Amino acid sequence: MSKIVSLPGIEITQKDFHQIIIRGNGSETFNNIIKEKTSVKPPLRNLEVKYDENFVFGKNSPDQWSLIFIDKKEHNQINNLVTSINVNEDLLATDCSYGQVYFEIEGSNKDEFLNQLTHFDLRENRFPKSTMAQTIVARIDCSIYNLGSKLILTCNKSYEDYFQKRLKDTALLSNAS
Repeated sequence: MSKIVSLPGIEITQKDFHQIIIRGNGSETFNNIIKEKTSVKPPLRNLEVKYDENFVFGKNSPDQWSLIFIDKKEHNQINNLVTSINVNEDLLATDCSYGQVYFEIEGSNKDEFLNQLTHFDLRENRFPKSTMAQTIVARIDCSIYNLGSKLILTCNKSYEDYFQKRLKDTALLSNAS
């Protein structure tokens, strides 16, 4: 975890989360298996997010979900979970924890700050709490999870340095205004 930006009304911290991508058909059997293995029922609607202090669970598409663990897990715990899900023929789980970079964005000016880097409409009536978006931020394909008081932004790990620089550059421009 490292602080990337700290300005009045905006805090951006890079986080070390674990993430599993789960593919399946979304049937009741699928939902029960996932609930049994994770203790959470998957979101039902596309781009819906369920979350608490331990996880963020988003439905990316009709057959794909992202499960992000907020609380620290050991790598073998994630591997064991992936293996136990993959025992089921109709499900496919993949650990992509080390292929993603995660940023937590908080503060009263988080939407205004992020709007400088994306065309995506972050207003509450267009991007309500407990939803996610797959969009372009700083010219990078990203997912944004709206958790109300904070946003979780994730993108491919190969863009980590570039993304950190864009966030810092935007903070400098914001601070100069």
